[in-house]
Amino acid sequence: MDVINKSVIASVEILEVRLSEDELGVYEAVLSYLLNTLSSEELERRFGATRDELEGMRDDLRQALTGDAVAANESDPVLTSKF
Repeated sequence: MDVINKSVIASVEILEVRLSEDELGVYEAVLSYLLNTLSSEELERRFGATRDELEGMRDDLRQALTGDAVAANESDPVLTSKF
């Protein structure tokens, strides 16, 4: 993983990163495992995020792996730029 850029938008730190498809697959698998094995309360206690938030992150990773994220967001220059 390479960090390309860091910025702050509305007090949220945003990272632009370059990941391999295998790295994305591992992150998706980890989130799926956590969602399948931990209760909602345990997820929030350990990660500070709700089940819905973590499911959304996992779903975003799945979309990126299938190529749907780029097709769905063609107008977003960050998602469509080639590095």
